[in-house]
Amino acid sequence: MSRNLTIKLSVVVFLILMFAYFVYPTIQFQFLMSKEDRARLQIEDPQKYNRLLDRSIRLGLDLQGGMHVVMEVDVKELLRSLAKNKDDRFDEALEYAAKVSQLGEEDFITAFAEKLESLGADLARYYGSRRLRDRNEILDYLREQTEEAVNRSLEILRNRVDQFGVAEPTIQKQGSHRIIIELAGITDPERVRRLLGETALLEFRLLKEPEIVVNVAKRINDYLRGKAEEADTTAENQQETPADTSEISAEELFGQAGGDTAAEDTAAVTEEEALFRENLFLLHPQNRYVLLVAKQNEARLRKVLQDPEIQRIVEEEAGDAELLIGKPDPRFPYIEVYLVNKDPELTGETIVDARQQISSDIGVAGQFEVSLTFNSEGARIFSRVTGANIGKPLAIILDRRVQSAPVIQAKIRDGRARITGLGSLEEAQDLAIVLRAGALPAPLQLLEERTVGPSLGKDSIEKGTYSALLGLLLVALFMVVYYKFSGVIADIALILNIVIILGIMSVFHATLTLPGIAGIILTIGMAVDANVLIFERIREELDKGKTVLASLEEGYSRALSAIIDANITTLIAAIVLYNFGTGPIKGFALTLMIGILGSMVTAIFVTRTIFEVLIAKRVIKRLSI
Repeated sequence: MSRNLTIKLSVVVFLILMFAYFVYPTIQFQFLMSKEDRARLQIEDPQKYNRLLDRSIRLGLDLQGGMHVVMEVDVKELLRSLAKNKDDRFDEALEYAAKVSQLGEEDFITAFAEKLESLGADLARYYGSRRLRDRNEILDYLREQTEEAVNRSLEILRNRVDQFGVAEPTIQKQGSHRIIIELAGITDPERVRRLLGETALLEFRLLKEPEIVVNVAKRINDYLRGKAEEADTTAENQQETPADTSEISAEELFGQAGGDTAAEDTAAVTEEEALFRENLFLLHPQNRYVLLVAKQNEARLRKVLQDPEIQRIVEEEAGDAELLIGKPDPRFPYIEVYLVNKDPELTGETIVDARQQISSDIGVAGQFEVSLTFNSEGARIFSRVTGANIGKPLAIILDRRVQSAPVIQAKIRDGRARITGLGSLEEAQDLAIVLRAGALPAPLQLLEERTVGPSLGKDSIEKGTYSALLGLLLVALFMVVYYKFSGVIADIALILNIVIILGIMSVFHATLTLPGIAGIILTIGMAVDANVLIFERIREELDKGKTVLASLEEGYSRALSAIIDANITTLIAAIVLYNFGTGPIKGFALTLMIGILGSMVTAIFVTRTIFEVLIAKRVIKRLSI
């Protein structure tokens, strides 16, 4: 055997051993070990478990179960938050742009700008500044802010998922505003949904004084009562009574706590009457900073808070303030409502750490809470705020809901705070995660969600494996029947090609999906195409009376150009699918690309080397083809 042939044989043996070494961890971890064995190994020997996990092929969520989520950055709310001014035309343009962009007819920002112009409004009125005066400059600014919001959301979601502990998550952009998230092995979809959807905007705001709170409640109740009278009385009783801003007693406000009794007393009452008929806000008997609303009036409360007239009353009585709803307590029959300053004293941007813990304070001992640590700037601001407002409550607000409003007892110098009263360890853990990862720059909307159960994933693995083995068996059988001993050599190359595919996927920590298995099955059929071309050429040369070695040389050389052309065109299609496809399409394209490259190596190089070795060793004198 010549030196050149020895080198070629050594390369073939090396390829077989190398890729078999790469594939073995996958076979051991995914097929030879049961789910119980893997769980036991993770507890008893976590280092070995992690080593096997890192070296094995990942299974996609369609094979092991999990969640596929598509989320979209709420551009409407982002543009609203960026605007310096707002009016009816602004709101109308936003609603129009949302509808148009949802139908895919036009870009959101372009549609928004064009609608504003058609309404006779100028972009500069809402977004103009010394730097932004020209229409195109403002449009570029809005697009930059939108793109930055998507990129920041992508990074924040990735941080949240990483801290949640999901192995090998897939998080990527789709289009300009959407984000695709694939989380394999998830067993609690509701918790993940909550973790991804929270904006996590943390704010610390001071509450307004009790006298102001009482005046606001009195005026709102008077306004609502006047609306009710206007809805069901004669024209003489429709005259508006001037607002009385004098202080009222708790008894007066508590006098009609049954907020929906009028609706219960008559079947003829209208929805508008039910909304305005009774006192909505009640004074808290133990905390004059807090208003109470009966839980059965929650829908009514939310509608009232959106009323521009209510917002005007709050502005007249309390200045730059707003009413926010508190965190619900299932044991308390009322909703707590807080009158807080609009401008926060401190935000979550200065948080450097957030940890869940169990409280040891008297009265809340044993309850879960989250401990916050601020950076130097946050600690300085927090120290100043607490020092200047001793004896006053400071509201801790998360995503515009008041979590708690503890009274400041002393100046806090160490840059630490706590969010208390959390219902469970999971709630505390999730809150700590989102606070550490940071607040989303804009709300995210859930557009699509698919959940695959573990049993369905197991069924997919079994069916996919069965399909691949059946396809391999049928192709191998055909090659043996039609090409005899040469078909056996082609089958050896075919098996090696599958080992190469799995080996490369293991090396690069690729994820195997159900479409990926389909790509492997397709590759099995394509892998023998090259050998079919070669064997037919060899047959033609043998029919001409040439020797076995000469026929091999001529057959491989004549078929080479056709094999390369066919595989390159398919490879180009696979590359396009991989670059422009998402999720399942990428999985299919990946295995197809690897399979095409592997089949060219095995069909052209490996099979020829085997033939040449057998001829050189005089194992075959007459070619069985």
